[in-house]
Amino acid sequence: MDERPRFCSACGAPVAPPEAAFCGRCGAALGAQGGMPAGAQSVRGNAEPNSGSAMQALANRITDPLGLERLEGFDVRALFSETLRHRAPDEMERYMGVGTPDTTPPLTVAMGQWPRPWLFLRTLVFALLAYGLLLWTFREFANPKVIPALIIVGSFAVPLATLILFFELNTPRNVSILRITELVILGGAVSFLISLFLFRLTNLTSWLGAPAAAFVEETGKLATLLVLARFAQQERYSFSLNGLLFGAAVGTGFAAFESAGYAFEWLLKRTGGVAAMIDVITIRGVLAPFGHIAWTAIAACAVWRVRALGVPLAQAVVHPRFLMLFAVPVALHFIWNTSFRLPLFGKEVLLGFIGYVVVFSLVQSGLKEVRQTASPAQLDLEAADGTTSMRTIDRR
Repeated sequence: MDERPRFCSACGAPVAPPEAAFCGRCGAALGAQGGMPAGAQSVRGNAEPNSGSAMQALANRITDPLGLERLEGFDVRALFSETLRHRAPDEMERYMGVGTPDTTPPLTVAMGQWPRPWLFLRTLVFALLAYGLLLWTFREFANPKVIPALIIVGSFAVPLATLILFFELNTPRNVSILRITELVILGGAVSFLISLFLFRLTNLTSWLGAPAAAFVEETGKLATLLVLARFAQQERYSFSLNGLLFGAAVGTGFAAFESAGYAFEWLLKRTGGVAAMIDVITIRGVLAPFGHIAWTAIAACAVWRVRALGVPLAQAVVHPRFLMLFAVPVALHFIWNTSFRLPLFGKEVLLGFIGYVVVFSLVQSGLKEVRQTASPAQLDLEAADGTTSMRTIDRR
């Protein structure tokens, strides 16, 4: 009987237990032999699983020009395979009760595997039920006192659920809900303030129109994060996955506050009134995951990746590697705000696809960073054996 360790042919992860039918990392079917034997699979980073698929080819066209990793063995169905599994209330509380100095779990190689997020869906369902209840209450009683609650809950429902997804993707589990809440509320408010000042100082809107927000707001949100999150410069928050989460938190605050502002603005208009307000909340809620949250996450991660090279913060924001990646949210935001439209919000969905290909590529790189930090000696051994190809990252 072959006693050698076996590895998934799709993503290269070790197969455990050996008789497993599916990979614990990417969810790919392993077959009767449980994957390929050690040393038999291609070196990771050179392999091109599913290279013939149109979706994989499209994703490669996005990541390659940016110098990002191609998505390897990535399976959306496997990623979200745990969403419908029953969870006890105590399990949910323990799941969220992490990230403080006393509740951050020890770093392990297992944290470098693709997670199986599930709490975001429950958060979304809970928030939408609350919004639906408020909407029914308003329509039943026509009491204007319900309107502020409608705006607040409706504007935060989808952005908060999306933020929980980024919280779950942060596998080191080293960021607390307190830190996230600070960045959502204060980050959203400060980024609004900085952006409005930048609009006034630059006057870009006068000659670029709505697309000017791409330059102003993306700069304002990132500046807010770098000003507020001084704690993020601590060694314990040096993972690029932390940067993604911090950026998503500021983007969540900005997106929710902006949606609430638009809803209130339409409420005050003579034509439409409450009906227009509800339409605005609904449309912006559906599109929320594709916009500010993902954009700011990418921008923040761009800083974290350059900082991992030992570059000081002041130099990191003008580093070519940062500027190339920061150009992604700026470009996506710019195109989003143009007058060009496609049926059924096709433009926004396409831009969202591009954004999340970049996000998941950054998550994949972040997971490698976690594995390298957890067990650099083991990874060096695997690299020498030809089973993987990774480099040790300087986490200064």
